[in-house]
Amino acid sequence: MEGTRSQLGAFPASGQEGREKKLFYRLRETDGIKMVSGERTPALISVWASNDVIQFGTEKILAGGAVPQQTDWDSHPGDACFYVLDGPVTFFTEDKQTFHVETGDYFILPENTKYKIINYYGHTVKVLFMIAPKF
Repeated sequence: MEGTRSQLGAFPASGQEGREKKLFYRLRETDGIKMVSGERTPALISVWASNDVIQFGTEKILAGGAVPQQTDWDSHPGDACFYVLDGPVTFFTEDKQTFHVETGDYFILPENTKYKIINYYGHTVKVLFMIAPKF
């Protein structure tokens, strides 16, 4: 089940429809809304669920280049929880705090916290994200 960016907020169904019909979904790596996030330093995002109460997906930051690959600055109107699937990664906040997060670790950011994710390593890193309620 592949979606499009226009479906953000109602993928794979609206929250109301999913709750009323008690919908269940099996999601695979190939499912979801695929996006490239960032102009200057693009990252690959797959959004697997996006409705009125939660946003859920993965972000991949590639390796290589003259400088470490990283996401553009980002923030969300909801709290964000990250789980590092393939790391390590470094989270850097606008107020210059640095957090080194290993594979298997969680990292939580309060709403409206401006951050970027940096890949200092020689392999693609992958982070699972859950943002509630708004992306």
